[in-house]
This record gives sequence, C-alpha cells and structure tokens, in this order.
Amino acid sequence: MMRINALVEQSPAPRDSKPLPVLGIDLLRIFAALSVVAFHLGFKALNDSDGLIATMTALEPRVPVSWPLIWWGWVGVQIFFVVSGLVISFSACSARATGARFVRSRVLRLVPAVLIAAVFAFVVEILFFDMPVAKAVVLWVKTVTFFPLPPWLMGQFWTLGVEIGFYVVVLALVILRRQTWLPALGYLAIGLCGAYWAARIAGGGTDPFGRITQLILLQHGTYFGIGILLADMNRRGSNHWPAIIAGLAVAAVQIRISAGWEAGAAGLQGYWPVAFAVFALTVGFTAIALRYNATVHAALTPGTAQAIRTAGLMTYPLYLLHNHTGKPVIVLAVDMGVPLTLAVILAIAVSILAAWVVARFLEPRVYVAVASVYDSVKKAVRPPATVNS
Repeated sequence: MMRINALVEQSPAPRDSKPLPVLGIDLLRIFAALSVVAFHLGFKALNDSDGLIATMTALEPRVPVSWPLIWWGWVGVQIFFVVSGLVISFSACSARATGARFVRSRVLRLVPAVLIAAVFAFVVEILFFDMPVAKAVVLWVKTVTFFPLPPWLMGQFWTLGVEIGFYVVVLALVILRRQTWLPALGYLAIGLCGAYWAARIAGGGTDPFGRITQLILLQHGTYFGIGILLADMNRRGSNHWPAIIAGLAVAAVQIRISAGWEAGAAGLQGYWPVAFAVFALTVGFTAIALRYNATVHAALTPGTAQAIRTAGLMTYPLYLLHNHTGKPVIVLAVDMGVPLTLAVILAIAVSILAAWVVARFLEPRVYVAVASVYDSVKKAVRPPATVNS
C-alpha cells in the first residue's frame, strides 16, 4: 500500500540512519480499525431500528449478547485522530519536509484507497442496496472529489474531511517553516476544543453548524492535539503530560456526548466511561510504544515486524470498505439460515480479506497511477523557469 509512504512514523534516530517504524502505532491502527468494524457490523447494523437487520432481513433489531465487547468500538475514530496528530507531526518535522512534498504525500496517502473503495461502494449500492444510478453517480463524484459536506457513498467518510482540515493547518506551518510551533498548535487545539464543548453544553447541547465545526477541528481538536504533544515529547523530550491530561478531560466530555449518538438508542449512554477508559488506555499505550520502539524491534523477528506493518497498512482500506463488504455478507448469510453471530464473524473476516487484497495488490498500482498523474499535472502547471541573460 504505502511502500513510498507519506506517513513517516519514526523514533528519534541519527540523521544518517533509517528511522524505525513504530510498530506500536501499527498495532494501534489495527485495534482502532477492528473496533470500528466490529461496532458497525456487530452492533449498529443489528441494533438500529433503521439499520441493516431491520430493513433487509426478517429478523428483529436486537442488542447483541456480545455488546459489552463491541458497543464502544466507535471510539476507534478518536484513536485514529490521535494517530494522525502523531504521525503528521513526525512527517512535518522531518528534515526534508516542504509544502510541496507535504501536499503530495497527503494526496498519495488518501486518494488511491478512496478511488478503489468508491468504485466498489458504487457497485454495491446499485446492485445490492438498490440505490438509483443517478444518485449513486452524484455520491460517487462527491466521494472521489473529497467534497466536505455529506452525504457520500460511505458514511464513515466524514472523518476524512476532519483529517484534511488538520492537514491544512499543519501545511501552513510547513510552508512558513514554523514547525517549531507544532506544540503550541497542540495546546491551542486542546484549548479551543474544550471551549467549544463548554459553550455547546451551556447552550443546550446543539450546534447548528455541526459539520463546519467538525471541519475546523473544534469538535475533535483535542485528539489531534494529544497526538501532536505525544510526538513532541518523543522527539524532543519535552514534558506535555499536564496538557495531555487536560486533553483527556476534554475527550471525556466529547466521548460522553458521542456515546448518546452512537449507543443511546440501545440504552448504553451511561456506559460512556468504558469507552473513555479504552481511549485513555490507548493514549498510554502510544506513549509506551514510542518510548520502547527500539526494544520492541529487537525482540521481534523481521518476519513478525513485517506482518505487523502489513496489517497496519490494511487498516485504511478496511475502514473505507467494511460496510460495503460486510453488510451484504450478513444479509446473504442470514437469508441462507446462518446464525446471526456467525454471519457477523463471516462478514468481518470477508472485510479483512478484502482490505488485504486492496492493500497488497490494488492500492500499490493505483498509487503509481495517481502519482504519475499528480506529477504530470504539477509539471504542466509549473511556471517556466526564467533564464538570466
């Protein structure tokens, strides 16, 4: 998937040595992606009154018996935001970072998998979910052009707009050569996010500009801020734990409210401390993974380390594809008399297999094609060099 990867995940190392990939970050990605997949396919699709089971099978919606293990899986999105804050900070602070390289790396990170997933989702929506072709075409165009406002072919696509909002802010620092301001950005993101949620709660809990406040990072800035500060502690040895703890407090508020949106219909909003505990533990895990990355590499065989890296690279296509690979499998399996629990397990397995195929075979080829187009367009629009007489 990303053999020419733009996500530079590294531990501090001498400039003449090759940075070690942070395997703990790959493990964190795997955990976050599987949590989201299990939540969508094993909980939300079964429980929602207008979800998959209610609308496409003869079964009644129900809270699955496995709910304690998966209902909090939506917090995987917040974990992904922390990972993004972390790895983008490393990328922006690399010795070779320029505005042009940063933009190219982001385009090549996001676009290939989206093109593949959008084509697949387009076909599934028409053939399986009976979406009108004209509507599917409009949503496909919105998806592949990264249009910031919903709807899209994939509901989970909302997070990419938030990610891009973060990239734009970091890009500004890279262009200005002010990467040293990144810790200040982390503090600012946490502070503004906290102020937003305080104001929203004081105002009755609603936000008429919800998508806009997502895109400008007011709703989720604390997660990117935590990632930025974790990276800076690892890179420079700074102590940002007081600010990270403040960020966790803001995250607790956001997660408590999100629990109502994601699991309130099942009566599980009161269990939000569980979701927060999962998230807080991953923050601690991230700090440990950064600190002991070299030790982990020394303890693992090259084959094991490569397997972890490969699984980590599968998480982006898995996140994009799982609803359109897993949900049809659940419906078809249930229609054939397969027990619902087994149908969900099968759907998750098929989704993982599809993500592996994309990451191993399809995405590298699309990556090369997108890189070629991007570089050709950039060359065509570049102003001609002036020749001094």
